[in-house]
Amino acid sequence: MYRKLLRPFTMLAVLAMVFLLTMSVTIQTTAAEGGKGNPESGSHNGVHTVQFNQPAVANPDGCTSGAHTLSKFGDRVYPEMGNGGYTSLHTDVYIVYDAATNMFLPGTHVDLTQHATQCLSDFSLDFERTSANVTSGPNMTVDSVTVDGQPAAFTFVQPTYPGDPNGQDDPDPLAHAVSNVNPVSATNPNPPACSPQVSGDSQNGQQCPANKLVITPSSPIPDGSTYIVTVNYTGRPGVYNDGDGTTEGWFRSDNPVGDGAFVTTEPVASMAWMPLNNHPSAKPTIDVYDTVNAGKTAISAGEIVSTQVNPPDANFPGGSVTWHWRSPEPVASYLLTNSIGSFDPAQQTVNGIKFDWAVPRSIADSRKASDKAVTDQQPAITQFQSLFNGPFPFTSNGVVIGLPSASFAEEMQTKITFPNGANST
Repeated sequence: MYRKLLRPFTMLAVLAMVFLLTMSVTIQTTAAEGGKGNPESGSHNGVHTVQFNQPAVANPDGCTSGAHTLSKFGDRVYPEMGNGGYTSLHTDVYIVYDAATNMFLPGTHVDLTQHATQCLSDFSLDFERTSANVTSGPNMTVDSVTVDGQPAAFTFVQPTYPGDPNGQDDPDPLAHAVSNVNPVSATNPNPPACSPQVSGDSQNGQQCPANKLVITPSSPIPDGSTYIVTVNYTGRPGVYNDGDGTTEGWFRSDNPVGDGAFVTTEPVASMAWMPLNNHPSAKPTIDVYDTVNAGKTAISAGEIVSTQVNPPDANFPGGSVTWHWRSPEPVASYLLTNSIGSFDPAQQTVNGIKFDWAVPRSIADSRKASDKAVTDQQPAITQFQSLFNGPFPFTSNGVVIGLPSASFAEEMQTKITFPNGANST
C-alpha cells in the first residue's frame, strides 16, 4: 500500500542500475514497482491543514516537554514519527557489532548533537528496542543516557495521536491506538497514534508499542542552546514491520553462517537499530564508526575516512577493525545504510566523486565479474544524469549488494542497496 520514492536526480540512475543488474546477474528487485512508502509522501486526509501543537505542562522554570511527534492532527501514515523541541545537527554512531551472534556489544552508542528550539524539561527520540516480531525484530536494551556528560533519567512511553487536546501523556488508552485508517475504528473516534505492524486492519484499536524514548536531563535545557545526548545500548538489532506487512531495517546475513548484516531502512526502520529523531525533516550530518570482527567490512553513507585494526579484547578475542564513514551532507533518517559482512570492496574516483562498491565475497567469481561489469557503469550513468539535473549533489556514490532476502532495492543516500544475492547465484 505504500510506495518508496526515489529522489528526482537519481531515479533514472537507479532504474538503469536495476535493469542492468537484473539482466546481467538476475537480481530480482522491485525498486520502482514494489517499494514502500516514504514518510514524506503520506496522505494527510485532505482535511486538517493547521499544525496542532501538543499541550505541555510547564515546570517551575517555565520549560516544557518536547513534542513526541512531528505529524499533524489526523495523519494516519506513521503518525508517531519524529520529535519536537529541538533540531538535529550532527550524529555520531558507534556500533560495536559481533557478526557471529548478530549482537551489538558494550560500547555501542550514539552521540546526538541537538539544538533546542524551546526550553526543554524533557525531550524524546524514536527507538524500537523490542518488537512482536521475535524472530527478526529488534531486542535491545538502553543501558544509560547522558546529556552533556551528565546522567539523565529515561523511560519509554507510547505515542499519542497528534494534536490530542489532553496532551501527549493522555491517560485514556483510546489516545494510544493502532490503525491504518482515521478514525481508528467504530468504537474509537480518534485519529491513530501509530501505524500497524501487520498487513491489513487486524490491529486496529490495539495499543501502540512504547517506542518513544523520553529523556529528562538533570536540569532543563535552555532555549537556543546546543547539547549532546548520548544513549548507550546493547542487544540485537532487527527489522521494522510496516502496515503493509513488509519489513525493512537490519537484515541478518547468516548464509554463510555469521556473515553479518544488510541494512536498508526506507521508510522508518533506522529506529530498529539506533535511537534518533526518526522524521525525514531531521537531517543531521553523520559519522559512523563500525567496530566489527577482523576480516569483516562495514560500508555506510558518504566517504570512508579511515580503517583501524584493533588488538584482541573482551568483545573480540580474535581482534577487530573500526571502519569510519562520514557523510558531510545532511542525511534524512530513512536514507542511512550500514551493512557489515564479508564483502569484496572496490573504490574508484571519477570526476571528483568517490564510488564505493561492495559485493559478497561468498558468491562465485563469475558472478563477481558480472557485478563489476555493471557497477563500473555507475559513474557514466551519474555523469549522464548530470546533463539533465545539474551537478551530482554528493561527494560519493556507490552500490551495496547484500545476501539476505528482501522484496525491494532501495536508493539509500550515496549507496544503492540490492538484496537477494544468495538467491541469484
